[in-house]
Amino acid sequence: MEKRYLQYANGVYSADIDITVDEWKEMLVNRDIFYDEAIQMVQRWYMQPDYQATSKEIMLKYPSELKGTPYNGIVKGLGLRILRYLNRFEIISSDGSKSYFIIPFEGWHENYDRNKNFVWKLRDELIEAIEELHWFDDTEIVNSNDDLESDPIIETTPEGTRIKQYVTKFERSNKNRRLAIKYNKSLKCSICGFDFEAIYGERGKGFIEVHHIKPLYENHTEVDINPQTDLICVCSNCHRMFHRRKDSVPTPEQLKKELEYNRKLH
Repeated sequence: MEKRYLQYANGVYSADIDITVDEWKEMLVNRDIFYDEAIQMVQRWYMQPDYQATSKEIMLKYPSELKGTPYNGIVKGLGLRILRYLNRFEIISSDGSKSYFIIPFEGWHENYDRNKNFVWKLRDELIEAIEELHWFDDTEIVNSNDDLESDPIIETTPEGTRIKQYVTKFERSNKNRRLAIKYNKSLKCSICGFDFEAIYGERGKGFIEVHHIKPLYENHTEVDINPQTDLICVCSNCHRMFHRRKDSVPTPEQLKKELEYNRKLH
């Protein structure tokens, strides 16, 4: 079996993992490889913004009776099963031990500080395989945009009493979001140029919101979305300004002109 080595450069751990999308699809549906606990782990990371999180963040979001994280053991077992199935390489760490997390994930320490928590990010080919299989499509994706284009019908009374709230959610494609970011070629806001990583450092790394140029609620039915022409990357402030008035959503060009005009005034 070929020996490949875990690399560490610019704060990021990587390795030559040449697993194709089709191979990931074969393995995802093989229950001898992806046990229930492994599928659950992958799903939880898939639902995170940009498919990345620390084990601590996942444990806080999905609390259990366990005192410690189970994911180190789960990813080791999954990595072992994948390598046995492929039977073509193994990953060796700098200390000579075998590395398994690097099979389904890439990783780095927060702020690239080895004393801080470790961030795991699902591999792009694994993400694409999940999308092609339409896994997790019926699961609500948790991100910062969930409440932006809902259609609320609310029955309420003065504050302090119970409220019945009925909300229509419009399904979004995580694949379209990822492709929109890819086409944008930058994680800077398309309207004001705000860069989350430049301002917030590691906490802001990889973060951006995606805006539908034509709001989904205007379609009243399922439509095909072109990530290159129908979506743009924006910061949270500009995204809110797009949806400030539901009956008058500006085009990107209109909002950019308003911003530039008001900047000149101040």
